[in-house]
Amino acid sequence: MNTRTTIWIAAAVVIAVCVMYLSSSPDEVESAALPAALADSPDLHMVDADIIQYREDGSLNYHLQAAGIRRFEADAITRLQSAQLRISQESQPPWLIQAERGEIQKSRTSERREEEVVYLSDNVTMAQEYPDGRFVRVETPSIYYYPERQYAETDQNVIIDTDVGRTMAVGLQGELHKGLLNLFSTDETRVHTIVLRRQFR
Repeated sequence: MNTRTTIWIAAAVVIAVCVMYLSSSPDEVESAALPAALADSPDLHMVDADIIQYREDGSLNYHLQAAGIRRFEADAITRLQSAQLRISQESQPPWLIQAERGEIQKSRTSERREEEVVYLSDNVTMAQEYPDGRFVRVETPSIYYYPERQYAETDQNVIIDTDVGRTMAVGLQGELHKGLLNLFSTDETRVHTIVLRRQFR
């Protein structure tokens, strides 16, 4: 058998295999299974991550920094470690949210559409500082943040420190782009505010 005949036979085999593969249904084509040791591994792992997201008009939406980011495509979830989220404001100072842990995933709204939601937990702080010395600092065990609407909410206890005093409540809803924080209470726990004495001097 000469070289030319060998090449033609090899080419025929390759073509036959391709035809069999393309003519088979998707169910008949099995994907290679991951080894058991890698089954729970992330599809993407970033260390000392630095991510910037822009709005549709090109303005800065938020700046996310994290010691670690792990993306799991099968569950459509991204997990954060030691996260810091800086939320840009058009007419106000930025909000800075920090937490030990976090998750990013999609959530379905009442209008039946999906939007991104960031869930932060463990030593959560949310702060805004003004050039004239005014500030707002919120502490809570966990909080949900919706970047598209610049909306934050939690049903956990919150402590809010400002330059005029301290307020404690059992829930919060915040429209951050408007600078509005709505506080909640229960029959057992009311919203409680302590005003600094120097405000009356």
